[in-house]
Amino acid sequence: MSRLRILDLPRSLVVRRVVALDNRVEIEVGLRKRSVLCPDCQCPTQRVHSFYQRKLADLPWQGRPATLFVSVPRFFCQAAVCPRRTFVMPLDGITVRHGRQTTRLTDLHYYIAHTLGGSAGARMTVRLCCPISPDTLIRRLLSRARNTRKDMPPTRVVGVDDWAWRRGHHYGTIVVDLEKNDVIDLLPDREAATLAQWLQAHPGVEIIARDRAGAYADGCHRGAPSALQVTDRWHLLKNLSEAFVSILGRFTTTVRTLTRQLSASTTLSETSGTVRTQPEEAQTLIRPVSGERRETLFNEALALKAEGHSIQAIATTIGVERKTVRRWFQRGHAPTWKRTVPTRSILGPYISHLEKRWVEGCRNIRQLWRELVEQGFTGKYGTVRKWVTTRQGISTKPVSSAYVSPPLGRKLARLLLADDPLSAGRQDGLLVPALLEAEPQLAVTLCWLRKMQNLLCKKEDTRKEGDLKALLEEGKTTLLSRLIPALERDAAAIEASLVTPWTTSPVEGQISRLKMIKRTMFGRAGFELLRARVLQPA
Repeated sequence: MSRLRILDLPRSLVVRRVVALDNRVEIEVGLRKRSVLCPDCQCPTQRVHSFYQRKLADLPWQGRPATLFVSVPRFFCQAAVCPRRTFVMPLDGITVRHGRQTTRLTDLHYYIAHTLGGSAGARMTVRLCCPISPDTLIRRLLSRARNTRKDMPPTRVVGVDDWAWRRGHHYGTIVVDLEKNDVIDLLPDREAATLAQWLQAHPGVEIIARDRAGAYADGCHRGAPSALQVTDRWHLLKNLSEAFVSILGRFTTTVRTLTRQLSASTTLSETSGTVRTQPEEAQTLIRPVSGERRETLFNEALALKAEGHSIQAIATTIGVERKTVRRWFQRGHAPTWKRTVPTRSILGPYISHLEKRWVEGCRNIRQLWRELVEQGFTGKYGTVRKWVTTRQGISTKPVSSAYVSPPLGRKLARLLLADDPLSAGRQDGLLVPALLEAEPQLAVTLCWLRKMQNLLCKKEDTRKEGDLKALLEEGKTTLLSRLIPALERDAAAIEASLVTPWTTSPVEGQISRLKMIKRTMFGRAGFELLRARVLQPA
């Protein structure tokens, strides 16, 4: 009994002898059971015909591979009418028919293959003292995945989304159980017929969360017409945002004109000094030289430290990292970031000549280099060219700050949809009301879009059943009217997303996991192998 407890063998086996060698362990065992049923006539028998020995690889023991030598009896069938004369006792729970490994070792190899794959899993089995080839690991993973595919339990709520096998060329479909957050299946494409066929094979689905893809909507209608479809609100908000950005291109000329006018009026008021368009807070945002700014922050930090504040409180107050404040206090001053020792350059002795020729108007780099070579300069042409480039940058006239680039595209959309446009700056804050006053149709569209955002984000607690329908009717008079027919076709799924908690967010997380598994196989795995790795282990 002590050997049985130590080796942790199945209770149907009896340990007869244990031989511990240098690099392996050999265990001779027998079967406890002495009476079996004939597989044909189901008559019990105890009459032994003979014994034969089976050699099975087992889990490692004390860091050494273990091998079981099982003595298996062959029995006579004592029924006179039975055509079978002899039969072998099956090793149920120990191994499979014609197996050369125990069931528990096969399970270990399967879980290793599911987690690590072929090559990485084979390297891990060597470390675990139960080595096996990568091809065998993959073969066992695929065989068990095919066997368990038919035994999937019924699912009530599923999420459907597409994943890129090769972005822009080939896509597949992932199906996730939203109640358990487990991947149910992978489909080789994202066609409506494929999804409809899968749903018909799983009639227990009651709720389907999906994005706004037309193929998925069609597949859900054909495969599960009685199921409740729930569209994802994030995808809907994304579609509205992209449509809004696309129509803002019509107002580019107006935005440029208003920005130029606001910039000119601001510049004029600053030069005349009669009208101040910028508040005092805005003028304090003009950044001083970096050294002066650090010195000012250091003085503020010293004042706060004298008042007894902690380093963390000082860092939070002046907007500097805590480690930076501690380093300033240790040094006793803020860093100046200036070189104390000038760098030595091969061009140093000839700088005076270059400056003289530059003042005279010579800009020919090749000519300057030839003159320096005649004076004994041994450097390359690129050294002189670098000096000229730097000198041109210093002498270039600064660009006038009167010009302000207008916000366009996504930047303009964010500015219009912001709760407080003044937070983006005085100039942009004045642009929003001017633009909405100049373009009344844009103001109507923006008002409708904000209502849709409040509805989809569930910001209004007093929402009524007909709010979505009324908003869709109102949207027909806006610049986004071309989007309304598609929203009306999907109105039932949108309404369901407002009253149910189901979304495709867990599906997106499973897609990230799928991409990680796909990349660990270096893009060389087929669809069946990828599916076996993504699904939950059997």
